[in-house]
Amino acid sequence: MIAGRPIVVGIDASAGADAALRWALADAATHRAPLRVVCAYRRTVDHYPMLMWSGLPEPEPDYSRNVAEDVVAKAIAHAAELDASVHVQGEAIDGLPVTVLAEESHRGSLLVLGSRHRSTVGATFLGSVSAGVAARSACPVIVLGGPAPLAGEDQAVVVGVDGTEESELLLDFAFDHASRHRVPLRALMVWHPDLLATMLWRAEPAVPTRVELWLSEALAGWREKYPDVEVHSAVVRDHPAEGLTAWASSARLLVVGSRGRHALVGTLLGSVSQAVLHHATCPVAVVPTH
Repeated sequence: MIAGRPIVVGIDASAGADAALRWALADAATHRAPLRVVCAYRRTVDHYPMLMWSGLPEPEPDYSRNVAEDVVAKAIAHAAELDASVHVQGEAIDGLPVTVLAEESHRGSLLVLGSRHRSTVGATFLGSVSAGVAARSACPVIVLGGPAPLAGEDQAVVVGVDGTEESELLLDFAFDHASRHRVPLRALMVWHPDLLATMLWRAEPAVPTRVELWLSEALAGWREKYPDVEVHSAVVRDHPAEGLTAWASSARLLVVGSRGRHALVGTLLGSVSQAVLHHATCPVAVVPTH
């Protein structure tokens, strides 16, 4: 994380925005960074005059902006009540949510979005918006698709790693988050399942020793850098998305990369990160790996 850059939280008028605000505020406090509250809105679209509309009043041109500004003002006041030590400012911005938030990611060190599983009519942060922002973001994005665990529940940060250089970026983010929030970390490597075992034609074979050795070596340097973090590691046979979502079902946070090697730059998430965003029941951090 870059010191001094704000934590950015995208909110709207829905109930899910409060969870995003609380998460972003807590992270800003541990970073000793300012918090920036952003609400995207669209101006009222002028309609063409039609005879059947002749008796209807004209829509208030500034209505959307006024609502968005009110949402931001209330969020800033609420944040001050929750933690007065964090400097909070905000802005209502005219534009499409994906475009506005992607642009905000260039000025922030972290971007936090509300729930992606709401079915409320007119909700801003639906799944396509969350995925679109995560694919275009210049900084890590946290999407709160499920509640963070309560005190006494599983507080671990789960990070999915593989044999690529991208794993270092994910481990950097995951260890930093675990250290700042004083929670354990679970590094998970999902090894491809055995087809014959899946079809119950034979017993599940053991994970190759070289894979477990690689994971141990990959974590060694991070254990030294973050001696305060309790680290657990595991190699499991499963499909990547299914394995990660199952192991992180009640975790504090699941950390994945932003895209696969063949995704179109700036437009698509990788297949694993897309699946995780759709199915994970815990908060998900998508870290840019391009």
